[in-house]
Amino acid sequence: MPSCLIIGECMVELSPLDANTLNKRFAGDTFNTAVYLKRNLPDCMVSYVTAVGSDALSQQMLDVMQLEGLDTRYVAKSQTHTVGMYLVTTDASGERSFAYWRNDSAARNVMALVTLPETCFDVVYVSGITVAILDVTQREQLLRALASYRERGATIVFDPNYRPLLWSSRQEARDWTTRFYAACDIAFPGGDDHAALYLQKDEGAIVGFLQSMNISEIVLKRGADNVEIYRNNEHVSVAVTPVQTVVDTTSAGDAFIGGYLAAKLAGFTSADAAAMGAEVAGVVIGAKGAIVPADYYQSRLANRTHRNALGEVLPVE
Repeated sequence: MPSCLIIGECMVELSPLDANTLNKRFAGDTFNTAVYLKRNLPDCMVSYVTAVGSDALSQQMLDVMQLEGLDTRYVAKSQTHTVGMYLVTTDASGERSFAYWRNDSAARNVMALVTLPETCFDVVYVSGITVAILDVTQREQLLRALASYRERGATIVFDPNYRPLLWSSRQEARDWTTRFYAACDIAFPGGDDHAALYLQKDEGAIVGFLQSMNISEIVLKRGADNVEIYRNNEHVSVAVTPVQTVVDTTSAGDAFIGGYLAAKLAGFTSADAAAMGAEVAGVVIGAKGAIVPADYYQSRLANRTHRNALGEVLPVE
């Protein structure tokens, strides 16, 4: 059974139903990825590491994690903090904007509250948001943990997911992002992130920078454009089928990574994994919310044709 350890923050997601009513869900970049990985590869043990409060809302969040089939043994409960919250609104084209309330989030102390398992995982995944919400001591602790997992054979995966408001300065964000890039095997850089952080505005500059750190697999996310994969000395471009109706792009990148990792863990090539990731993201942005209803998701992906190296169709839960 393949296994994946994902470290990060889950939040309460609020979205308007009408002028006076808000809908409540649970979401967060690494949580979204964990859910879509698990939905696409039910046999994978997806262990989620975070911290929540001891209140009713935190328990509801934990219940949702378990309903999605995630392993929650490494979710800590804080007695003094609760979960973060954000409000998402979308415009006519599906582009979103956010307002956050997360200063009291228990997940900001996750490395102090959780004892990470010593189990050997196939994949360990963190994001730039994971790094940004931690203090310096916890960031160093997380880097040491990733190095330890890597020594035991885990593939370390990192998505920079740059959010300027979470950092004291661009320089601080750049320094830490670079250190976590250097600690990973698979990277999911975004053009906007690199333009903002490193002033790298073309693909060649981004890829050259990351290859200098010996990252073995670079998956360049480019929205609706082709996915560009640089793996060792190979370059593969994977076409993305445009989505006709975009409703909400909130977790497009997270869903892509979830589909990509599920496919890789099932034996797909990187090119097929990118196609799968794009297909998953395409379904997700066709409905409201970061985590779309499971029945909607299953029905939209029921007729997939991508197969792994054994000729098996990747299942949908």
